[in-house]
Parts: sequence; structure tokens; C-alpha cells
Amino acid sequence: RLGITGGVIGVILVNSTMPQVVTTSNGRMPKLSPSMWAKMAFYITPKAGGLKLVQYGVMREMKLSLDKVMNPGASTMLAFGFVGTFFQSIIYNTLIADMYKIHMGVAKPRLSFSQLYKGLQPGLLWCFGREAFSMGGGLWLGPTVKAQLQRTLEGAGVEVDERVMRFGGGFLSGACTAFGTQWLHNTTLMAGRMAAVSEPHGAPYYTASSLQAAWHEMGPRMFYGNYPQRMCLIAGAVGLMNMVDIFHRPELIAVRMFGS
Repeated sequence: RLGITGGVIGVILVNSTMPQVVTTSNGRMPKLSPSMWAKMAFYITPKAGGLKLVQYGVMREMKLSLDKVMNPGASTMLAFGFVGTFFQSIIYNTLIADMYKIHMGVAKPRLSFSQLYKGLQPGLLWCFGREAFSMGGGLWLGPTVKAQLQRTLEGAGVEVDERVMRFGGGFLSGACTAFGTQWLHNTTLMAGRMAAVSEPHGAPYYTASSLQAAWHEMGPRMFYGNYPQRMCLIAGAVGLMNMVDIFHRPELIAVRMFGS
């Protein structure tokens, strides 16, 4: 379940984020040609898919452990917030950096711990809010949306497969939480771009400077710009995770297995 989820979402993430990086480049990166797109995607996708697999494994451990001491919905959001911030910051910021390196023809050094740490820093605060309320919030709301949707369809005499309903409920909730957090996402992308081009103002976290840059360059569009591409990722990911259910068999967690 984790492998399928991580691999599929890794592919969607790379292909939906690359055009957003171009959009928020402020003219530094032109529209990608098919050959350049393929070159970037071939290099970036395995890295993103592997990190997503590890992210969901760690996030599952944290969420199921927190379920013992708090509301399951709150544990989902916290797990996505903390674990997602670490991994998504690295994924997005290394993706942006790799795109600029490939675009400018700069040699790509082997990924090191120092690079991973630097990839975590830009837009850290905005990334936490994005992850907690987009994916975490979408998974929290997914079952509620699914139940309401099922009642409506059953009232109209329509029967739908349970897996389809789980995916549909997750997709709708993810589409809503993606829109609500779009400004956080665009600000985080802006921070990643500023780090990729070594902008000195606000380094290394770019908390205030990225927000100012997003508003200056995008204006009100920062609240909805890039939404269609990101909606495909968040809604699709929440729908897939709702359907696959990576929290299946909660007794199988490393903390409990090694602690017994």
C-alpha cells in the first residue's frame, strides 16, 4: 500500500509541480520543451517517489501512535504537518533546485545530508501549514464527505462501489483543502525559487520575504494561481489514500512491534 501510494503520488507530484515552478520563476525559466521536460522528469521522479514512500511510512507510524492520546483527526493533521513539512520541504526545494540546475546546465552533485538540510529550510513555516491543512485536513474530512455523498446517492437510488466512494469523498475534500491552502503553497514555491537562485534577502528560511515576493509578483493570484495543477495532486492523493487506506491494520506499527 505504501509503495503504490508513494510511487503514484511521486509521479503526479513531479509532473504537476514542474509547470508551477515555471509560472513562479518570474521569467527566469521559459516554458519547458518536451525534451527538457522529459530530462527533468527522468532525473527528479525516482528521488521524489522514494522520498514519498519513506514519508508515508513515517507519517503512518506517527499518526497511529498519536491516536492513543488524541482525536484521530487531529493526529492525522499533526502527523502530516510535522512529517510532511520535513519531506515536502526537501522534495519541493530539491525539485526546484534540480530544475534550475538542469535548465542552466550546471553539473548535478550527488545528494548529500547538507543538501537535504538546506532543502528543508526555505519556506519552512508555510510548508507546515500547507501540509497540515491540505493533505492532513483532506484526509480528516474525506470520510465525512464520503458519508454525506453516499447518503445523497442512496437517497436517489444510486449504488456506487465502496472503493469508488472512498476515492470520490477524498477527491472532493482534497480539492477543497487544496484551494484553501493555495496561498501557502505559492508562498512556499516562492521561497524555494529564492533559495535556488541564492537570493540573499531573507535567507535561509525566506519566511517574510517569500510572502512579500508572492504578493508583489502575483497579487491576488497568489490565492488561486497554479490551483488546477495542484488540485490534481492534492485531490488525487487524498482520494488515493482514502481508497487504499495506508492506516489499515493499525496493530502493525514499528513502535508496537519493537516495543513488545
